[in-house]
Amino acid sequence: MKLQVSRLFKMSILIQALCIGSPVPTPAQRARSSSHQDYQLKVDVNLTSVLATVTTADGALVADLKQEDFQVFENDQLQTIAVFGREMDQPLRLSLLFDSSVSILTEIKVEQEAAIEFLREILRTVDRVSVFQISEEVQELVRNDNRTDRIAAAIRSIKAHGGTSLYDAIYLAAEEMAKASGRKVVLIVSDGTDTTSQLELKDSLKMCQNSEALVYALVVQPIKSEPGRNLAGEHAMIYLAEKTGGRFFKVTSPESYRSTFAAIGNELRTQYYLAYYSKQKTVEEGFRTIEIKVRNPAYIVRHRAGFYSTP
Repeated sequence: MKLQVSRLFKMSILIQALCIGSPVPTPAQRARSSSHQDYQLKVDVNLTSVLATVTTADGALVADLKQEDFQVFENDQLQTIAVFGREMDQPLRLSLLFDSSVSILTEIKVEQEAAIEFLREILRTVDRVSVFQISEEVQELVRNDNRTDRIAAAIRSIKAHGGTSLYDAIYLAAEEMAKASGRKVVLIVSDGTDTTSQLELKDSLKMCQNSEALVYALVVQPIKSEPGRNLAGEHAMIYLAEKTGGRFFKVTSPESYRSTFAAIGNELRTQYYLAYYSKQKTVEEGFRTIEIKVRNPAYIVRHRAGFYSTP
């Protein structure tokens, strides 16, 4: 499946069958139909879900908290937690975004094998993975699958070429997750540089926050010295990770890919899933902040900063 990303701003979709014989629906059609997602539950649009990662001050993961240890605030108003669970209680919806631009050509094979090993470690029967290749165009190679052999083949088929429509790819991956239930994660492997997107960073962030997707950015640094790197791209990935409750990683050597993917896997296994029905009586258009506190003030909680509401 080959998707040329564009959306409200003159966006068009080019579709090419890859490994699948049936016609591929557009993102809007996919939102209307979930027949291919056998694990998907009906989503209550009034229920706001938040994924939270809790660590100590030195970064150690905290995995033994209970519901009564948490407080959730929306626009500074305390909410009642309606659903609480840990990683094993919720299916994982993961989108892997691979930058295939020539800027990261030298390390693409190492990235691919580390990602495949990571997926083999974390995937369960209820989980689903999509794989996107990013150049000037965004190609969706696998959609909502958990067959590791098929996913591995798609990842290994990625070849380096062209520019980078990174923001378009993030937007599309998050948009596909919007109607899904459970935990949603966008995992980016890139140097962070965007050269050909029709969308802007703010558009990608808004879609991630509204779809409840965490962004994990694994930023490749083929140029190690700061004067030769595009620091703006790295800062954009840091911003996305912080505002969605995910995490940013710098990868400075081929050997560090596996340890970085292992760290992400450990974090995904120790997250908390919280959901609430908003106590806000009137819904006004704009950004609604979310804050999560835990009983121990020494702990650090990471989660998305909020979401955009419409009347």
